[in-house]
Amino acid sequence: MLIRTLMILVASLALFACRGGTSTSPPVHLVLDMDFQPKLKAQSASAFDGWADGRAMRLPVTDSQSRVSVVARGSLPDPILMPDPNKAGKNVDGTWLKNPLPLTNEVLERGRERFDINCSVCHGYSGQGGNGAQAHGMVGRRWPVVIPNFHVVEGKDNRVANLTDGEIFEVLSSPVGKNTMPSYAARITVIDRWAIIHYVRALQTLGKQ
Repeated sequence: MLIRTLMILVASLALFACRGGTSTSPPVHLVLDMDFQPKLKAQSASAFDGWADGRAMRLPVTDSQSRVSVVARGSLPDPILMPDPNKAGKNVDGTWLKNPLPLTNEVLERGRERFDINCSVCHGYSGQGGNGAQAHGMVGRRWPVVIPNFHVVEGKDNRVANLTDGEIFEVLSSPVGKNTMPSYAARITVIDRWAIIHYVRALQTLGKQ
């Protein structure tokens, strides 16, 4: 009986509390959920002192030739490392590029670091690839497809081992990847791709000894 009475009392209080009016008290925001954002909206005014015209909407940044030029720092194509952005790995005349990056100890060490991070998981630290029990990379141990070997092996497919610098660069620069290899165009910078290629050549040289 007591429980029923309490339930009726609670229901009555809830019913009479809903008066349909608008509260003058602001809601309590325990979690803001980005309800209040410091931003400027289109077609609105701005009180920022640096903008004398008081407009929130700004014109795009322009270069010296008055062309729209909103480009992230360091993202402009280097004509030496990539002469033709539309044909990665090739010269403007269509021939394959040779590695334009100077071969130094620093470049080779950078190439090793980037190779170990991005490439060794499939091709192994040795660059010998493979799959199953004989795989040199972690992915290859569970991968049904044979992962390419960067080393020339007698009696086996040497296609990947004999790729030119430009062809390897093209694979690394592909926006869609190559066969079962995912795209690394957004993961590895242009200069690091060339550094990796130098390191791959060093691995091949060691493999011949």
